[in-house]
Amino acid sequence: MWPRWGRAGGGGGAEGRREVSAEEKARSVAATAALRAASLLGGGVPSARVWRVLGEEPGAPDELADIAGRIAAGQSSEAALAAVGDPEWRVLAAAWSLALQSGAPIARTLDRIAEALVSLERVGNRRSVLLAGPRATVRLVSALPLVAMLFGAILGFDPIAVMLSPAGAVLGVLGGVLLLVGVRWAKLLTDRLAAAEWVSGLECELCWIALSGGASQQAALRDVADRADAFAVTWVRLGTLRRDGAVQQVLRAATAHGTPAGSMLLVEAAAARARTLAELERQAERLAVSVLLPIGVCVLPSFIVLGVLPVLLAVMGSLGPIS
Repeated sequence: MWPRWGRAGGGGGAEGRREVSAEEKARSVAATAALRAASLLGGGVPSARVWRVLGEEPGAPDELADIAGRIAAGQSSEAALAAVGDPEWRVLAAAWSLALQSGAPIARTLDRIAEALVSLERVGNRRSVLLAGPRATVRLVSALPLVAMLFGAILGFDPIAVMLSPAGAVLGVLGGVLLLVGVRWAKLLTDRLAAAEWVSGLECELCWIALSGGASQQAALRDVADRADAFAVTWVRLGTLRRDGAVQQVLRAATAHGTPAGSMLLVEAAAARARTLAELERQAERLAVSVLLPIGVCVLPSFIVLGVLPVLLAVMGSLGPIS
């Protein structure tokens, strides 16, 4: 009924499940809630009761129970949705409010927003996958000095004793600094991709909702901007609503060609997410190359200093007696 999340490495029925982030869970819950709300509305449940019904279902997520409690205490549905605090729920709040104000079909609105959230979830998950390779590479290479020392000890040498000598202390400081700088450098590179903009197209969907209720184009733009501001929807880029923004360009193109603006907005939303995904792929390709620089300049030299030289010194006995 509701999404279940497991941890990687679990036994029994948890096999094959992976641990998901709080962001992934929030997107899944919000999208599922929107789809179920649309289904209830289509089945005749009044809009004033739909969120309370969802919150009272067995096994309902904490977010929906909280929303139902707030509505029972007298809050409006959109205020209760926004009070969850996550960006996904703020988007739902803005969409719900727009549909009520404009007279757009609420069930269709929720279906579309759920589809958008699922699409954004795929983009976000793809970003996580793209980051996994470079991060794993850095972690693996960073462990090489310790592995080399352990391997030397297994072979019967004594690299630990070398590291406890004065010369070993110098090697330890030098190798440690190189390793720290390399790992930090690589982390900065991966964090740049992690912070990359990956949410796009929601402005088009919200504008489509306002237009579906019969609002004029300018009124729809104002309503979207007002709702995005009122519910602090950080995923809506208000710059796209300005005269030279993407949304206005789509509206002008629709007017010039005599085509329905709503359908063109939905096409643009999908195209915006496709462009975002393509840009993430390009950034990931550049990251795979650029992360080799800190590895080659800092991490691998630290491997030689910390992992190879102590073993060689132990073999050669060049330090003499080690006390």
